[in-house]
Amino acid sequence: MSLKKENKEETSRKMEQKSPFAFNDLRLVKNIGSPAFSPDGSKIVAVVTETDVSANDYTDQIVLIDAATGKMDALTEGSSPSWSPDGKCIAYERGERDYSAIYILDMETREQRFLAPVYASEYFMGHLTEKNFAWSPDGKYIAYCGALPEGNENKQRGNVQVISRLAYKTKGGRGREFFADACLTHIWLAPASGGDPLLITSGHYNEHSLSWSPDGSHIAFISNRTKDPDDNNNSELWSVNVQTKEVKQLTRAIGARNCPRWSPDGSHIAYLGTNSAITTTDSVADDTHAYIVDPDGKNIKCLSGALDRRVENIQWGPDGSRLFFTAGDAGCTQLYSASAAGDIQTEIAGKWTIREYALANSGKEIALVKTSITAPPELYLCPLGRGAQPRRLTDLHAFVREGRLVADAETFWFTSFDEVKVQGWLMKPIGYKEGSRFPLALVIHGGPHNMFGYDFEERMQLLASHGFGVVFINPRGSHGYGQVFSRGCVLNWGGGDYKDLMAGIDYVVSQHSWVDADKLVVTGQSYGGFMSNWIITQTDRFKAAVVDGGLSNLVSFAGTSLYYSLIEAEFNGKPWENYPLLWQWSPLRNVQNVTTPTLFLHGDKDNEVPVSQAEEMFYAVKSKGVDTMFVRYFGEGHGWRPNLLPENRHDLLERMIKWFETHLP
Repeated sequence: MSLKKENKEETSRKMEQKSPFAFNDLRLVKNIGSPAFSPDGSKIVAVVTETDVSANDYTDQIVLIDAATGKMDALTEGSSPSWSPDGKCIAYERGERDYSAIYILDMETREQRFLAPVYASEYFMGHLTEKNFAWSPDGKYIAYCGALPEGNENKQRGNVQVISRLAYKTKGGRGREFFADACLTHIWLAPASGGDPLLITSGHYNEHSLSWSPDGSHIAFISNRTKDPDDNNNSELWSVNVQTKEVKQLTRAIGARNCPRWSPDGSHIAYLGTNSAITTTDSVADDTHAYIVDPDGKNIKCLSGALDRRVENIQWGPDGSRLFFTAGDAGCTQLYSASAAGDIQTEIAGKWTIREYALANSGKEIALVKTSITAPPELYLCPLGRGAQPRRLTDLHAFVREGRLVADAETFWFTSFDEVKVQGWLMKPIGYKEGSRFPLALVIHGGPHNMFGYDFEERMQLLASHGFGVVFINPRGSHGYGQVFSRGCVLNWGGGDYKDLMAGIDYVVSQHSWVDADKLVVTGQSYGGFMSNWIITQTDRFKAAVVDGGLSNLVSFAGTSLYYSLIEAEFNGKPWENYPLLWQWSPLRNVQNVTTPTLFLHGDKDNEVPVSQAEEMFYAVKSKGVDTMFVRYFGEGHGWRPNLLPENRHDLLERMIKWFETHLP
C-alpha cells in the first residue's frame, strides 16, 4: 500500500470519529481577549469568556498564561486586566450591584483589594469609545473614565418619563438601562495605594479614551465639545495637565477622532480619525485611518492613507519607532505597522482574523487573538519579523479541532453587473457527496460596512452541519477593499449591493452542480436583516427567509433608532430632507411583491434596530397571507451581541434552521 493511500485512509478514519458541530456545542465555545504582557514578557494576562449553563449567563475569567509553555491559571472573575509598571500587580474591573469597580490583585500573594468605584453613564458615545483605565507611568495612580453617581434627568420616575435631549436612547440589553442618563463621563485619578479618587476634568461634556504621556504629566483624551454633541459625532483630541487641570485642544477638523495613544518617547500622539462632515456613532462609511500629532497640536499626519484600508487597534511599538494596527483586507484581518514617515509594512498575514494583540516590552514578540473559518479564537505567540508564523498558546477549543466536523470555505471572485469585482466564499455542507445536490443558504453581513472573511461563524457551521451549503459575500459597502468600495452603498441601500449578491448567487449556481437552485434560502442580521427584507420584495427565487433584527422602514427607523445619525450619514442629510429617498429604499414600500415564507426574529429591547421594524414588516407580510412568524425575545437587545442569553441564542439558531428545513420542497 502506498504512503499516499495510507494517509488518505487514516484521514478518513479520523473524520468518521468526528461529529458535526451541533447546537449543544454553542455552550462550549469560548472567547479570549484583552491580552497583556507582563513587563518582563514572561507572562500574559487575558480574559476568557464562557457560558455558565446553570445560570443561563456568561462569565469573564481573568487568566494568567505562561508565555513559554502556555500553562494557564485562573486568577479571578473580572475584565480589562492591566499590569502595574513594576509587574507586581494587575488592576482589573469587576461589576458590582450598581456600579463597576477597579480592584488591584497582588500577583505574589493573590490578595485583592478594592480601589475605586466606577459609575458608568448609559449615554452612548459610539463604538470606538473607550471608557478605560490606565496606570500612571510611575505606578502611583490609576486614571479612569467614570461619572458622578447622581443625576439622571431621563430616568423613569413612577409612571412618568420626561425626555429633553435628542440622544435619549442607549444600547438596550439584558440587565442595563435602555435610556441614556444625564451623567457625564470625566477623568479621575485614584491613588494606587488607596484613598479618595480625584476629579481631573469637569464641565458639561463627556471625556473618554484616555492615554498617559510617558512622563506622567498629561493625559490625552477624546471629547465632543460642540454646541450640541447629541446632534453630531465630531469628537476631537484633547490633553489635560494632571497637576493644573488645564485642558488643551489638540485637533480641529471635520469628522471624528478616537482611541489616542501617546508614543513611548512622548513625541507624538496617535489616534484614529475619519473626515466626513456628517458622520455617525455606528457603521461609518469612511474608513478610519491612523494619524499622529505633536503634543502641542501641530504637524498632523496620516500614516495609513497609502494602505487604503480600514484601520483599527492602534498600538505603538515599545521603542516608538513604529505604530502597529490591524486592517481588514479581502476578508483577512492582518497586522501592519507604519513609521512616522508613513512607510507601511505587513507584520503578520494569513487567512485568518486577528481580533486583538499585545506587544512585549522587548519588541521581539507579540501575543494575538486569532481565529479562522474552522477554528474559534485562541491566543497565539509570534516573533516579530517578516515571515514569522504564530504559535498557538491556548487550547480552549480542542473539542472542535479533535472532535467536530467543521466546514471550510473556498473563496471566489466574480464580476458584478457593472464590471466591479466582488469577493465571496462558499462552504460545502457536512456530508457532501459527489453527484448529490444540496440546498444553499445565503448569509448576509451587517453594518452595512462590516466585512465577512476568515472568522469562525457558529450559524454558518450549524447550517453546514444540517446539510446546507453556505455562501457569504462582501458586496459593495463592505470594508476591506478600499474607500471607494466602502462607500459603494451610500445613498443606495439595496441597489448595487443587492445586485452584487444576486450576481454572486448566479455565479455559484453556474459553477457548482451540487447546488440545488430550487432550494435557496436567505438570512442576515441587522443590515443583513435589511437586505433579507429587501431581497424578498425583489425576487421569489428564495424558498424561505429569516430576518434577524432587520430594518424594514427607513423613515420610521430614522426617528426611533439609537442610530438616527446612521441615516443622516448614509443619505447625506436630515431625514425630513430625504423622505422620498428613504421610502424608495425601504423594503416595506415593495411588500406587495413578497411571496417568500419569512421568519422575523427580534429583541424587544433593541434600541439599535427597534422591534417596531419587525412589527411593521410582519404585519404587512402576514396581511398578504404569506406564511410568516414573528418571534420576540423579551429583555434582549440587538442580535448576535454577547448580551443574548445562551438559551435564547440556542433558540434563535435552532428556529432559523427549522424554518428553512420546513419550507424547502
